[in-house]
Amino acid sequence: MASLQLDGLVFGHRGQGLTRPVTVEARSGEFWAVLGENGSGKSTLMATLAGLRPPLAGQVAVDGVNLRRMPRKVLARRLGLLLQHQDVAFPYSVRETVSAGRYAHRPPWRPLSREDHDAVERALAETGLLEFAELRADQVSGGEQRRVAIATLLAQEPGALLLDEPVNHLDVRHEVALMDRFRGYADDGRLIMVSLHDVNLASQYADRLLMLYADGTWEAGDTAELLTEDRLEHLYGVPLKEVGSDETPFWVPLGHRKRSRR
Repeated sequence: MASLQLDGLVFGHRGQGLTRPVTVEARSGEFWAVLGENGSGKSTLMATLAGLRPPLAGQVAVDGVNLRRMPRKVLARRLGLLLQHQDVAFPYSVRETVSAGRYAHRPPWRPLSREDHDAVERALAETGLLEFAELRADQVSGGEQRRVAIATLLAQEPGALLLDEPVNHLDVRHEVALMDRFRGYADDGRLIMVSLHDVNLASQYADRLLMLYADGTWEAGDTAELLTEDRLEHLYGVPLKEVGSDETPFWVPLGHRKRSRR
Protein backbone atom coordinates (compact mmCIF):
# COMPACT_ATOMS: atom_id res chain seq x y z
CA MET A 1 0.00 0.00 0.00
CA ALA A 2 1.11 3.60 -0.40
CA SER A 3 0.35 7.11 0.77
CA LEU A 4 1.00 10.46 -0.91
CA GLN A 5 2.15 13.71 0.64
CA LEU A 6 1.82 16.97 -1.31
CA ASP A 7 3.96 19.59 0.40
CA GLY A 8 3.53 23.12 -0.96
CA LEU A 9 3.04 21.60 -4.41
CA VAL A 10 2.69 23.97 -7.37
CA PHE A 11 2.01 22.20 -10.66
CA GLY A 12 1.50 23.51 -14.17
CA HIS A 13 3.19 23.82 -17.54
CA ARG A 14 5.46 26.28 -19.31
CA GLY A 15 6.37 27.67 -15.91
CA GLN A 16 2.79 28.74 -15.19
CA GLY A 17 1.32 27.40 -11.96
CA LEU A 18 -2.34 26.37 -12.08
CA THR A 19 -3.06 26.60 -8.35
CA ARG A 20 -1.76 28.10 -5.18
CA PRO A 21 0.59 25.74 -3.28
CA VAL A 22 -1.24 22.53 -2.34
CA THR A 23 -0.49 20.76 0.93
CA VAL A 24 -2.47 17.55 1.33
CA GLU A 25 -1.88 14.04 2.64
CA ALA A 26 -3.71 11.17 0.94
CA ARG A 27 -3.48 7.99 2.98
CA SER A 28 -3.79 4.34 2.04
CA GLY A 29 -7.38 3.15 2.23
CA GLU A 30 -8.82 6.49 1.08
CA PHE A 31 -10.76 7.14 -2.12
CA TRP A 32 -10.09 10.67 -3.42
CA ALA A 33 -11.86 12.45 -6.27
CA VAL A 34 -10.31 15.50 -7.94
CA LEU A 35 -12.94 17.90 -9.30
CA GLY A 36 -12.62 21.01 -11.43
CA GLU A 37 -13.43 22.57 -14.77
CA ASN A 38 -11.50 21.79 -17.94
CA GLY A 39 -8.16 23.55 -17.70
CA SER A 40 -8.14 23.60 -13.89
CA GLY A 41 -5.19 21.20 -13.81
CA LYS A 42 -6.63 17.78 -13.02
CA SER A 43 -4.60 15.90 -15.66
CA THR A 44 -1.48 17.97 -14.95
CA LEU A 45 -1.81 17.17 -11.26
CA MET A 46 -2.06 13.43 -11.98
CA ALA A 47 1.03 13.51 -14.18
CA THR A 48 2.93 15.45 -11.51
CA LEU A 49 1.91 13.01 -8.77
CA ALA A 50 3.17 10.13 -10.93
CA GLY A 51 6.52 11.84 -11.58
CA LEU A 52 5.91 12.46 -15.28
CA ARG A 53 6.03 16.25 -14.78
CA PRO A 54 8.37 18.05 -12.39
CA PRO A 55 6.71 20.28 -9.77
CA LEU A 56 7.09 24.01 -10.28
CA ALA A 57 7.53 24.30 -6.50
CA GLY A 58 7.22 22.05 -3.48
CA GLN A 59 7.36 18.27 -3.66
CA VAL A 60 5.43 15.02 -3.87
CA ALA A 61 6.44 12.25 -1.48
CA VAL A 62 5.44 8.59 -1.46
CA ASP A 63 5.39 7.19 2.06
CA GLY A 64 7.53 10.15 3.11
CA VAL A 65 10.17 9.73 0.35
CA ASN A 66 10.47 12.32 -2.43
CA LEU A 67 9.35 10.45 -5.54
CA ARG A 68 12.07 12.16 -7.62
CA ARG A 69 14.59 10.10 -5.63
CA MET A 70 12.88 6.75 -6.18
CA PRO A 71 14.08 4.29 -8.84
CA ARG A 72 11.44 3.92 -11.52
CA LYS A 73 10.71 0.25 -10.82
CA VAL A 74 10.31 0.91 -7.11
CA LEU A 75 7.99 3.82 -7.86
CA ALA A 76 5.97 1.68 -10.30
CA ARG A 77 5.24 -0.79 -7.49
CA ARG A 78 3.99 2.08 -5.32
CA LEU A 79 2.12 4.21 -7.89
CA GLY A 80 0.23 3.44 -11.07
CA LEU A 81 -1.16 6.05 -13.48
CA LEU A 82 -4.01 5.77 -15.96
CA LEU A 83 -3.75 8.58 -18.49
CA GLN A 84 -6.87 10.25 -19.84
CA HIS A 85 -5.78 9.56 -23.44
CA GLN A 86 -3.91 6.29 -23.88
CA ASP A 87 -3.80 5.02 -27.44
CA VAL A 88 -3.02 1.42 -28.31
CA ALA A 89 -0.65 1.74 -31.26
CA PHE A 90 1.02 -1.68 -31.56
CA PRO A 91 -0.45 -4.91 -33.01
CA TYR A 92 -0.26 -6.98 -29.81
CA SER A 93 -3.09 -9.05 -28.41
CA VAL A 94 -5.12 -7.75 -25.49
CA ARG A 95 -3.45 -10.30 -23.18
CA GLU A 96 0.05 -9.33 -24.36
CA THR A 97 -0.75 -5.65 -23.87
CA VAL A 98 -2.03 -6.20 -20.33
CA SER A 99 1.07 -8.30 -19.57
CA ALA A 100 3.18 -5.14 -19.98
CA GLY A 101 1.81 -4.07 -16.59
CA ARG A 102 4.03 -6.69 -14.95
CA TYR A 103 7.20 -4.76 -15.90
CA ALA A 104 7.71 -3.49 -12.35
CA HIS A 105 7.64 -6.99 -10.84
CA ARG A 106 10.07 -8.97 -12.96
CA PRO A 107 13.78 -8.87 -13.79
CA PRO A 108 14.86 -7.78 -17.28
CA TRP A 109 14.62 -10.35 -20.09
CA ARG A 110 12.85 -12.91 -17.92
CA PRO A 111 9.62 -14.61 -19.04
CA LEU A 112 6.43 -14.10 -17.09
CA SER A 113 6.19 -16.13 -13.92
CA ARG A 114 3.12 -18.01 -12.71
CA GLU A 115 2.43 -15.06 -10.39
CA ASP A 116 2.63 -12.70 -13.37
CA HIS A 117 0.23 -14.81 -15.43
CA ASP A 118 -2.21 -14.98 -12.52
CA ALA A 119 -2.13 -11.18 -12.11
CA VAL A 120 -2.81 -10.70 -15.83
CA GLU A 121 -5.73 -13.13 -15.81
CA ARG A 122 -7.24 -11.42 -12.76
CA ALA A 123 -6.97 -8.03 -14.46
CA LEU A 124 -8.62 -9.36 -17.62
CA ALA A 125 -11.44 -10.89 -15.59
CA GLU A 126 -12.00 -7.78 -13.48
CA THR A 127 -12.35 -5.59 -16.57
CA GLY A 128 -14.53 -8.05 -18.52
CA LEU A 129 -11.87 -8.66 -21.18
CA LEU A 130 -11.33 -12.43 -21.07
CA GLU A 131 -13.40 -12.96 -24.21
CA PHE A 132 -11.28 -10.37 -26.04
CA ALA A 133 -7.91 -11.60 -24.74
CA GLU A 134 -6.64 -12.99 -28.07
CA LEU A 135 -7.88 -10.11 -30.23
CA ARG A 136 -5.52 -7.37 -31.35
CA ALA A 137 -5.67 -4.52 -28.87
CA ASP A 138 -5.47 -1.89 -31.61
CA GLN A 139 -8.57 -3.29 -33.34
CA VAL A 140 -11.10 -3.45 -30.49
CA SER A 141 -13.54 -0.61 -29.82
CA GLY A 142 -12.63 2.62 -28.05
CA GLY A 143 -14.40 1.54 -24.86
CA GLU A 144 -12.65 -1.83 -24.93
CA GLN A 145 -9.28 -0.13 -25.46
CA ARG A 146 -10.04 1.96 -22.38
CA ARG A 147 -10.62 -1.23 -20.42
CA VAL A 148 -7.35 -2.66 -21.80
CA ALA A 149 -5.52 0.37 -20.36
CA ILE A 150 -7.25 -0.09 -17.01
CA ALA A 151 -6.46 -3.82 -17.00
CA THR A 152 -2.79 -3.07 -17.70
CA LEU A 153 -2.76 -0.79 -14.65
CA LEU A 154 -4.50 -3.41 -12.50
CA ALA A 155 -1.95 -6.04 -13.56
CA GLN A 156 0.75 -3.68 -12.30
CA GLU A 157 -0.72 -4.03 -8.78
CA PRO A 158 0.51 -0.69 -7.42
CA GLY A 159 -0.21 0.43 -3.86
CA ALA A 160 -1.85 3.64 -5.11
CA LEU A 161 -3.88 4.10 -8.30
CA LEU A 162 -3.97 7.51 -9.99
CA LEU A 163 -6.81 7.50 -12.50
CA ASP A 164 -7.38 10.38 -14.91
CA GLU A 165 -11.02 10.25 -16.07
CA PRO A 166 -11.04 6.43 -15.80
CA VAL A 167 -14.60 5.85 -17.05
CA ASN A 168 -14.43 8.00 -20.18
CA HIS A 169 -15.87 6.12 -23.19
CA LEU A 170 -17.37 3.36 -21.04
CA ASP A 171 -21.00 2.33 -21.05
CA VAL A 172 -22.96 2.50 -17.80
CA ARG A 173 -22.52 -1.18 -16.95
CA HIS A 174 -18.73 -1.09 -17.18
CA GLU A 175 -18.59 2.36 -15.55
CA VAL A 176 -20.41 1.07 -12.47
CA ALA A 177 -18.44 -2.20 -12.40
CA LEU A 178 -15.09 -0.40 -12.48
CA MET A 179 -16.03 2.29 -9.97
CA ASP A 180 -17.25 -0.46 -7.65
CA ARG A 181 -13.92 -2.23 -8.17
CA PHE A 182 -11.92 0.91 -7.35
CA ARG A 183 -14.06 1.47 -4.25
CA GLY A 184 -13.30 -2.11 -3.22
CA TYR A 185 -9.57 -1.54 -3.65
CA ALA A 186 -9.78 1.45 -1.31
CA ASP A 187 -11.73 -0.59 1.22
CA ASP A 188 -8.94 -3.20 1.05
CA GLY A 189 -6.30 -0.57 1.87
CA ARG A 190 -5.11 0.91 -1.41
CA LEU A 191 -5.07 4.63 -2.09
CA ILE A 192 -7.37 5.55 -4.99
CA MET A 193 -7.28 9.02 -6.55
CA VAL A 194 -9.46 9.76 -9.58
CA SER A 195 -10.08 12.91 -11.58
CA LEU A 196 -13.72 13.20 -12.59
CA HIS A 197 -16.11 15.46 -14.45
CA ASP A 198 -19.15 13.80 -12.91
CA VAL A 199 -19.84 15.23 -9.46
CA ASN A 200 -22.40 12.48 -8.86
CA LEU A 201 -19.77 9.74 -9.25
CA ALA A 202 -17.62 11.65 -6.75
CA SER A 203 -20.56 11.91 -4.38
CA GLN A 204 -21.31 8.20 -4.64
CA TYR A 205 -17.81 6.73 -4.40
CA ALA A 206 -15.28 9.18 -2.91
CA ASP A 207 -14.79 9.79 0.79
CA ARG A 208 -12.35 12.68 0.19
CA LEU A 209 -12.30 15.50 -2.37
CA LEU A 210 -9.71 17.85 -3.83
CA MET A 211 -11.52 20.74 -5.53
CA LEU A 212 -9.48 22.84 -7.98
CA TYR A 213 -11.08 26.23 -8.57
CA ALA A 214 -10.59 28.30 -11.71
CA ASP A 215 -9.08 31.18 -9.69
CA GLY A 216 -6.20 28.96 -8.49
CA THR A 217 -7.58 28.31 -5.02
CA TRP A 218 -8.37 24.81 -3.81
CA GLU A 219 -10.05 22.93 -0.99
CA ALA A 220 -9.60 19.40 0.34
CA GLY A 221 -11.66 17.46 2.84
CA ASP A 222 -14.52 15.07 3.42
CA THR A 223 -16.88 14.64 0.49
CA ALA A 224 -20.03 15.14 2.55
CA GLU A 225 -18.72 18.44 3.93
CA LEU A 226 -17.39 19.92 0.67
CA LEU A 227 -20.28 19.12 -1.65
CA THR A 228 -22.39 22.21 -1.16
CA GLU A 229 -24.31 24.35 -3.62
CA ASP A 230 -22.06 27.39 -3.06
CA ARG A 231 -18.84 25.44 -3.57
CA LEU A 232 -20.08 23.66 -6.67
CA GLU A 233 -21.23 26.94 -8.26
CA HIS A 234 -17.77 28.37 -7.51
CA LEU A 235 -16.18 25.24 -8.99
CA TYR A 236 -18.18 24.99 -12.22
CA GLY A 237 -19.50 28.51 -12.75
CA VAL A 238 -23.13 27.37 -12.88
CA PRO A 239 -25.59 26.73 -10.04
CA LEU A 240 -26.22 23.10 -9.06
CA LYS A 241 -29.02 21.85 -6.84
CA GLU A 242 -29.02 18.78 -4.64
CA VAL A 243 -31.99 16.47 -5.20
CA GLY A 244 -32.79 12.97 -4.05
CA SER A 245 -32.46 11.69 -0.50
CA ASP A 246 -29.80 12.03 2.18
CA GLU A 247 -28.74 8.44 1.48
CA THR A 248 -28.58 9.01 -2.31
CA PRO A 249 -27.86 12.66 -3.07
CA PHE A 250 -27.84 13.74 -6.70
CA TRP A 251 -26.66 17.04 -8.18
CA VAL A 252 -28.31 18.65 -11.21
CA PRO A 253 -27.35 21.91 -12.96
CA LEU A 254 -29.93 24.67 -13.05
CA GLY A 255 -29.91 25.89 -16.65
CA HIS A 256 -32.27 28.34 -18.32
CA ARG A 257 -35.79 27.17 -17.66
CA LYS A 258 -38.22 26.98 -20.55
CA ARG A 259 -41.03 29.50 -20.41
CA SER A 260 -44.42 27.92 -19.97
CA ARG A 261 -46.82 28.22 -22.91
CA ARG A 262 -50.03 30.13 -22.45
